[in-house]
Amino acid sequence: MKPSVMVLGVYHMNDRELEPERQAEIRDVVDRLVRFRPTKIAVEVPVKQGDLLQRDYRDYVAGSLDITSVGVLASGFRTSNEVCQLAFRLAERSGHSQIHAIDWMENIGQRGVGDVIDWAAANQPDLHKAMMEDVERLNRHDHAHKTFVQILKDLNDPAFNLFDHQIYIRYFARIGARTDYVGIDWMRWWYQRNLIMYSNIAKLAEGPEDRILAMHGCSHNHLILQFLRESGLFELESPLKYLESDA
Repeated sequence: MKPSVMVLGVYHMNDRELEPERQAEIRDVVDRLVRFRPTKIAVEVPVKQGDLLQRDYRDYVAGSLDITSVGVLASGFRTSNEVCQLAFRLAERSGHSQIHAIDWMENIGQRGVGDVIDWAAANQPDLHKAMMEDVERLNRHDHAHKTFVQILKDLNDPAFNLFDHQIYIRYFARIGARTDYVGIDWMRWWYQRNLIMYSNIAKLAEGPEDRILAMHGCSHNHLILQFLRESGLFELESPLKYLESDA
């Protein structure tokens, strides 16, 4: 028997999520996901901000933090953020005393993602055009007219996650000239970040009875699932199993 991990890809939420109809949809998703019976919940928050995250979560559990109205937390997150709207609710429903920060956002390399895209536009216009067409295809989901549960189904579809990952491999890895590996200068940061997130998830497993729910932006899904699978240390459960069944 191995520890279980569910990787839940989300989008970065905004104040629209505080509208009453969306709040009802979020509570419905929490009702579905709590059946995974997580023993620990990991979120896309830098480890360095972990103490502030715990303060916010304790305030929520104590009833002194209202996540149904617009506000800014000690950690800097807005109350509409996915950590508050999903992770806090799931953790409280599961009886957890804490939430686990797993992200890393330090600097390596010389270029950010915007620098890489600008370089490609100026120096590899054909590749840049093809890349932006695929990015547009990736973002073509009409989320404005879908329920919250349907959005999460879309974002955790394996075909969608693969296509998302392929944009990095098809395009970013090929941006550059001769020995100036412009795209890879940024991609090594992206891979290191995802490896660190995987490592922090793996460290949460203390025994075979652990059931870890890792929640982060859906662009991380492919790599983190790859690392979890290749480790051979975990049983993986798809969130679709829970999202597709009624609460």
